[in-house]
Amino acid sequence: MPLEAAPSPTVGVLMLPGQVPLDLVGPLQVLHSAQRMHEDLTIRYFGPSETLDWLGPLALSGIEPLPRVSQGWDLLLVPGQYRQGIDPSRQPLAVEWLREHAPAARTVMGICSGSLLLAEAGLLDGRRCTTHHTLLAQLETLAPGARVQGDCIFIEDGPVLTSAGISTGIDTMLHWLTRRFGHRLTLAVAREMVLYLRRSGHEPQLAGWLEGRNHVDERIHRLQDALSARLGERWSMADMARAAIMSERHLRRRFPAVAGMSPHDYLLRLRLQLARQLMDETPWSLARIAEEVGLGDDRQLRRAWRRFETGSPRAWRERRESGSS
Repeated sequence: MPLEAAPSPTVGVLMLPGQVPLDLVGPLQVLHSAQRMHEDLTIRYFGPSETLDWLGPLALSGIEPLPRVSQGWDLLLVPGQYRQGIDPSRQPLAVEWLREHAPAARTVMGICSGSLLLAEAGLLDGRRCTTHHTLLAQLETLAPGARVQGDCIFIEDGPVLTSAGISTGIDTMLHWLTRRFGHRLTLAVAREMVLYLRRSGHEPQLAGWLEGRNHVDERIHRLQDALSARLGERWSMADMARAAIMSERHLRRRFPAVAGMSPHDYLLRLRLQLARQLMDETPWSLARIAEEVGLGDDRQLRRAWRRFETGSPRAWRERRESGSS
């Protein structure tokens, strides 16, 4: 008996008056790029009205009615709204619809003030979440049972993703794309869009290069950019402190607080990420790869690998070459 084809991944987009253009277009550009490379991805747009005033004389049309039956979307996207553009006659309907139907989605994503809608619908209770920095107090009022954070660009807590707003919707959608479809598709999308991926400009693969960058401390970002650009160099704590323009003592405290790991562990993870890339894309020996990424020799590469991975680099490479994950 032939196997049934897997259902197409689906994305639902909630279209509401007052929508912030980049909150919609940024994440959608990521999705449309992915759609061209992954033909089965389906995007649907629905809301309480068929058309929306959008930018001056421009309007959006072809919007479907709000579904009456809960759908099993892979992603339900809720862009933010300008407060002055909200239609008070339709907003309560959207909140009630979210309260009833959003739990059926595999992931719900609130962009910028879209997080406020999720809060009003009771979807953030007990969860970590964020929004635009000017709306954090409002989010805390609407979701007193949530753990609101203002020191990150997006947060994933269970099935809910919330972002700090505007351009960070792109980062958040890239994160979701990686979770849903894997690194290769996301890397292809990012390359097509000429993105710096939060934002070092040196991104062999996505997951490891994005890890530890979900914060807004510019000095730590500056250090992370320097580390990713010069992996082959020897990095002492003094070197790192100079790159971050802070004292060693402060760096030792601040880096784990925002990145979730020590500076040297972060550097080691970057080196292993590049090592995986080179094992995947070149015929180089492990010794040459180890030297290229700043780990000296293949023995040090294996020692570092054991800290964060199971098996061995050679076994990992053989699995990749055979086509298994």
